[in-house]
Amino acid sequence: MLSFAGALPASAAAASAPSVGAAEASAGPRSGGAEFGQPNGRPSAAHPIATTFRIGRHTLTAGTAPKLAVRVDQRGVSRVTARVVFRPLKGSGGSVLTVPLGRIRTGRLLHPAWPSSAALKPGRYIVSLHASGPAGGQLLRRAKASGKAPLTVKAKPAPPAPKPPTTPPVVAPTTPVPDPGITNDGVFPVAGAHSFGGADARFGTGRTGHTHEGQDVLAAEGTPVVSPLAGIVVARDYQASAAGYYLTVDAADGRSFFFAHCQKDTFAVTVGQTIPAGQQLCRVGHTGDATGPHLHFEIWLGGWRRDKASHAIDPLAQLQAWDR
Repeated sequence: MLSFAGALPASAAAASAPSVGAAEASAGPRSGGAEFGQPNGRPSAAHPIATTFRIGRHTLTAGTAPKLAVRVDQRGVSRVTARVVFRPLKGSGGSVLTVPLGRIRTGRLLHPAWPSSAALKPGRYIVSLHASGPAGGQLLRRAKASGKAPLTVKAKPAPPAPKPPTTPPVVAPTTPVPDPGITNDGVFPVAGAHSFGGADARFGTGRTGHTHEGQDVLAAEGTPVVSPLAGIVVARDYQASAAGYYLTVDAADGRSFFFAHCQKDTFAVTVGQTIPAGQQLCRVGHTGDATGPHLHFEIWLGGWRRDKASHAIDPLAQLQAWDR
């Protein structure tokens, strides 16, 4: 045992020092068991607080899970026990649903997973967060952090009524249009000097990507093109990569005549116009996919490209009959 100069004798020290019991009695009860009668930390808050409580969307369709955002704070407490209660407003439908969150961490923003077994019925709800601390303190609700939110759950829309089965339209069989045959009545379609070219100008000749469906009549640029028979103009258009400027005439004998590669800006008739034989239609050109001036002439039975029954025929014999 260490001794210090001037230390009191043991008997004197014992006489002058109060007993342990007297010292404790005079000091009174200790605060929190701290040494020297001082607290060893701030006391725990009595109640948890809902710092954050949000529902992602306040209007949902039945079967859609709400997205919750929750943060609970309580000083000196690391976890609290929490639950969310969905309570329907009176007369709005729905039923009470409680979703336990279990023991959650305080001081953190949490996004609890929606339990697969929980289902909200259609109705209008007040959704409230409940939490209790380890000492039993219940959630403190404040004006800016009440831990409550409104929610409306709408019923699922009724599925659309099934459409009645549709009956496909009855298509009358197409009556083949008879070929009137070669006729001498009519006007040659090129009103000027012309020729029928070589083998590559004939009907049925293979071309890149298609078969030649007409007869080429070679003539000088600007030579008039006329209608061989009376009829009605049913088409007039332009096709840059193929026919160029073209016309179609439904002739009075049931056949259709197609005229392609007309010179630009030389159309002399309009669609729907009734024309006599010999009516000028356009002039010979080389528009579209053409290497030189010529008339590409086609004869169709059943209408020009009208349906599956319509088809082109070799026009050379008919052209030769008109070329007199």
